Amino acid sequence: MRSTLVKFALTLIAGASFATGAAAQAPLEEVKIAFSWLRNGQYAGLMVADAKGYFAEEGLKVSFIDGGPGKNPIPTVGVNQAQFGVVGASHIFLARLAPTPVDVVAIGALIQDLPYAYITLGNPGDPDPTPKDLEGKRLGLQSDGDLFIKAFAKRNNLDISKIKMETVLANAEPLMVGKVDFFTGMLHNQTYQVEQEAAKPGAPAAVKGKVWKAMRFTQYGVPSYGDVLFTTTKMTRENPELVRKVSRAVAKGMKFTIDNPAEAVKLVDAYPQQIERADKLAWRFKAQNPMNVSADTKARGLLWMDPKTWEAAMAFYKEYEQIPRVAPVGEVMTNAFNPAIKSQ
Repeated sequence: MRSTLVKFALTLIAGASFATGAAAQAPLEEVKIAFSWLRNGQYAGLMVADAKGYFAEEGLKVSFIDGGPGKNPIPTVGVNQAQFGVVGASHIFLARLAPTPVDVVAIGALIQDLPYAYITLGNPGDPDPTPKDLEGKRLGLQSDGDLFIKAFAKRNNLDISKIKMETVLANAEPLMVGKVDFFTGMLHNQTYQVEQEAAKPGAPAAVKGKVWKAMRFTQYGVPSYGDVLFTTTKMTRENPELVRKVSRAVAKGMKFTIDNPAEAVKLVDAYPQQIERADKLAWRFKAQNPMNVSADTKARGLLWMDPKTWEAAMAFYKEYEQIPRVAPVGEVMTNAFNPAIKSQ
């Protein structure tokens, strides 16, 4: 009888151990995240979250869909080819208010302050430019920059007829060879090109010994977010826990990148299909990490978004007839899934 009881107990223990092992080895839920551009340090927080195992800790196996010319993560997420995406904030309300609306909603701001700026060259000790400095100067801007310069001029009482505007490509070469006096670009992107060229022994005369200086559109124009993490409202209703898991993992990856930039450089440099090398990643993180934080994130947690910033951005686009109306802010963003991971 005693032998039978012992065997029964051992059987129960073995069964429990098997169940525990099976649970530990349960397959991870696959999640796809679509990028708006090529896989580079712009998306460092997400790659770090994967490399550090933060997605796996949430029971997720993540894969990234790279963007690039002609690739848009909005429809990719809209038709569920990816469950989440990263895109500039304005694309969210442009998609929601399009003639054929797309069901997308922002769940967190990766870049807290749009880095779009009017960049010029100057001596290291020169004062920073002010809006009036644009008058009488040549401005190189991309094909979509007309909207922004009109708002910039209006808000700073500039005579736009005194600004000679030229359409240029999205690189800083016209500025560096002296073709234009100001250039529109992103502070965590084209300024790297300027610094690299200025450091060369044979640098063009226009850039030799110079440093870049900039006026941010959000400082003198309209507040707005840069990259945002987004999904669909359908996803937030039907699988809110998945949205929370992804938000938590991304915020952890961002926090690690901010707190440990040197280690983050190594992780991102080694990440599959990532195109930027360690020297540029180190430079990028010095510029980009401060953009991931704000007074709001310090008080409320990384990824936090101010509804008033969204309202201001939509009002700007409505003023210049890019959208038919200003949508209720709850249709384009939500903080409901913010993981409240503080940046400090």
